[in-house]
Amino acid sequence: MRGNKAENIEMAIASLQLALMVYTKQDLPLKWAETQNNLAIAYGKKIIGDKAENLETAITAFQNSLQIFTPENLPIECLTVSHNLDDLYFQKAEWQWAIETYKIAIKAVKISCSWAITEIRRQEIISQAITIYYCIVESYINLGQIDKAIEYVELSKNRTLVELITNRDLYPKGNISSTIIQKLDRLRREITIEEKRLAIEQNNHKLRVITERERL
Repeated sequence: MRGNKAENIEMAIASLQLALMVYTKQDLPLKWAETQNNLAIAYGKKIIGDKAENLETAITAFQNSLQIFTPENLPIECLTVSHNLDDLYFQKAEWQWAIETYKIAIKAVKISCSWAITEIRRQEIISQAITIYYCIVESYINLGQIDKAIEYVELSKNRTLVELITNRDLYPKGNISSTIIQKLDRLRREITIEEKRLAIEQNNHKLRVITERERL
């Protein structure tokens, strides 16, 4: 917050590069991966130098971090890093690279959910990850691959994503086919049914809590 922002970022980068001389991949892999992630963030914000080169350096550092933070071993960390990397690909409109990285993030989400101890925690992970589904859907739309986009809408069963697909402004090449419309209509019905089911479950849970308190 103090001093010159560009100079502060340069000092941060220099410090992180020095840290990597100690936090090596071989001896301290977790610290190495964490530092690579921080270095990538710093390069993403770097003001001095060529912007495109800075972003490429940031992408490389994020990719280095993902060598250690894999979905299978450290899904939460993997989710954070892959999301950061996705943001850069999205900025550069590199949709195919973005999609491949979003797939890694989604795999991390699924594994994190399977490891969650409680249903509440599982729902928290899903809620936090909805932007990943949103972005992979939008990436497929930008590539004109609407069928693929719908696959991920189905995976997330999120009403906002259904509306994203039906927004004609995001599909400039013409009208959406009748097959796509039918799939979307089916998704809307399924989402409505699921929302009602969840509302009933939540209401029943509240009633059980109230009954239990009255017994006490």
